[in-house]
Amino acid sequence: MRHALLVGAALVLLAAAPPPQHGTPVPLHPQPGTELDRAARALVADDLQNSAAHGEEPLLLLGTALLGPGHQALFVQLQSPRECGSAGCTTSVYVADHGTWTRVLDGTTGHLSVAQTRTRGMADLLTDDEHYVWTGTAYRGLQPAPAVDLRPRPARRR
Repeated sequence: MRHALLVGAALVLLAAAPPPQHGTPVPLHPQPGTELDRAARALVADDLQNSAAHGEEPLLLLGTALLGPGHQALFVQLQSPRECGSAGCTTSVYVADHGTWTRVLDGTTGHLSVAQTRTRGMADLLTDDEHYVWTGTAYRGLQPAPAVDLRPRPARRR
């Protein structure tokens, strides 16, 4: 009887859990001297310059994926002590539009994957804890913003 209760409880918990998010991982690796490396360095030139001013030379990691018909994406991650925090290193995503790279997702952390699902004709993007959908001009996360209490509070006396 006890075993049946445990199995039943486990099944209830599994049914309540959100479905796992699956996608095709976007591998990131250095590509020095390539056209993509030159493009990425131009896109993150300010960050590279800031790092150099602090005596660092971040590792530049790149990945690519096709997100929609004719929409090639460039995933750019800088790795250095200044660029990476407790949540990991941030990755920005750019989409090529008529020969120009446009940033469509900025500063996400975690392993990025391209989902099988699509929103407005573009593949959704997944990280370890976020699901991003295409708005028509950029990606936005589906997780709601944390609640903020905006009620006035009485002033504290000293």
